[in-house]
Amino acid sequence: MRKILGGNILLILLLYPTLNTNAQVKISNSSGAVNMESVLHLESAAGNKGFLLTRIALQAANNAAPLASHTAGMIVFNTATAGTSPNNVTPGLYYNDGTRWIKMTTKTPQTGDIKNGFQSADHNGWYLLNGRAVSTLAVNPRARAAALGFSTNLPDASDRYLKNTNGPDSPGTAAGGNSFTLSQANLPNFTFSGTTNTTGNHTHTYTDNPTTVAAVASGNNNPVSNTASVDTNTENSGSHTHTLSFSLGGSSQAVNLVPNNIITNVFIYLGS
Repeated sequence: MRKILGGNILLILLLYPTLNTNAQVKISNSSGAVNMESVLHLESAAGNKGFLLTRIALQAANNAAPLASHTAGMIVFNTATAGTSPNNVTPGLYYNDGTRWIKMTTKTPQTGDIKNGFQSADHNGWYLLNGRAVSTLAVNPRARAAALGFSTNLPDASDRYLKNTNGPDSPGTAAGGNSFTLSQANLPNFTFSGTTNTTGNHTHTYTDNPTTVAAVASGNNNPVSNTASVDTNTENSGSHTHTLSFSLGGSSQAVNLVPNNIITNVFIYLGS
């Protein structure tokens, strides 16, 4: 059974607030056929009418009110800004998953948008930033790339991080490096060579060769030869300097700037 309801639909609903049917229902001001794949078919003959959803003021995403309870599949248009984060709600279209209200949002990518992804190739209007020639792109993406300033090649994001422009630099320009090397000029102002001062006067103690000494024994007129060690010091006139030298050392190995990371690909949206 098919029902086509026209201008008197409001009166019918007022007279029969509960209408049970296993048929497809069409609400229209035209006499066209009902779409047999639909339960409810809405149609405007002039093509200038829309479907107005129920407008209610939700209180919070985790609160069913003003409905009595959460019902999975329920769709409403919320008119209120209410609740506290993370359960706050703002005006817009919401559906209920059986436990809470979820706002329906869509974001259509715009030409020039970029994203990171684990995809390995172009997809759905997103093109891998791998430095390829713009001439290899299809006509429309090629024109959009040129409008962004990429008339010869797409930027190559391989092994690079993204940086915001500081004004003078141009978007898409590759710059920077993954490492740097310190030179002596980068180090603190130390003197690496010099001499000691001249205040280091000092003496050296040494033991001389044994010296023979003549002596007379008591009660004996015969001299006896004895030997003894004599300690002698050098003079203190041996002032001198010590030359110091330092090796710069090291091997000028570059310092790696790359922190821990996760590898992804970078894509730009150029459409199809």
